[in-house]
Amino acid sequence: MFAVKFALLSSFFFALNVSMVPLIYSFEVSAFLFLFLRFATTFCTSLIVTKSLFSFAQIRNKKLGFWLILLSFLLGIQSWLFVEAVKYMPVGLASVVLFTYPLITYLIVSFSKRRALDFTTILMFIMATIGIAAISQSSEGVYSLVIGIVLSLLSAISYSIILFLTPRFSSLRNWEIVKFTTLIPMVLFLFLFVNEVGIYWPSNEGIILSLISGTLFATGLFFFYAAVKKYGPTRTANIAYSEPLDSITVIQAIGIVLVAIASITIERRQLTQANNSEV
Repeated sequence: MFAVKFALLSSFFFALNVSMVPLIYSFEVSAFLFLFLRFATTFCTSLIVTKSLFSFAQIRNKKLGFWLILLSFLLGIQSWLFVEAVKYMPVGLASVVLFTYPLITYLIVSFSKRRALDFTTILMFIMATIGIAAISQSSEGVYSLVIGIVLSLLSAISYSIILFLTPRFSSLRNWEIVKFTTLIPMVLFLFLFVNEVGIYWPSNEGIILSLISGTLFATGLFFFYAAVKKYGPTRTANIAYSEPLDSITVIQAIGIVLVAIASITIERRQLTQANNSEV
């Protein structure tokens, strides 16, 4: 039950964070600056909560260096792809496409365990594809929607790999995982921001909103890692299927339902297979 609460809290804070992105863009804040502030706030929050600085010795002793670097880059790439997708499509629809990652995670796990894909699994992937195609239907801005969907799908793939790798860090506390995986994205996005436009100071409102978004992201990331470790990646994903939606058409609504059905079905199959393997 506690894990379910973690997943719901993660969804709540991530949803608040995501819903702020278009507003932050309205203040002409660079995507790289926004991402730097997000990860900087998250990193500083983790330092305060853990009451310790970044420890290379701890990483070396646990032999997690390579995997933490890989996870850090994936976390940064996933965040960048999604905020870029929001430039091309409504944040709600981008969130729906992003939440195909339970299916992608299931596919990755199946391949890693050399598990053959059965008819139901293939059918759910086809259903999700049809759902995404339905979401892309719009009377205007089709080109932008397609770009947004591609970016969201790439973000979902990155997210799936993050989910697949997270169980490797069971020896670390949740806030320690947050701390060790946000330093590299923070430095990387600062470099990209300075290299892109040089140093400039946007409106105070944009900076404040970015810092608030970073705090929400830090809290959501903590609950996310807690839920994944205790509840599993795909179940966490489906509990978190509650991102904010904008005004949508009937066809797009049908697409959302198809994606949700496919995602939840795959989640239940993975849970059943996990239980059977334990028996």
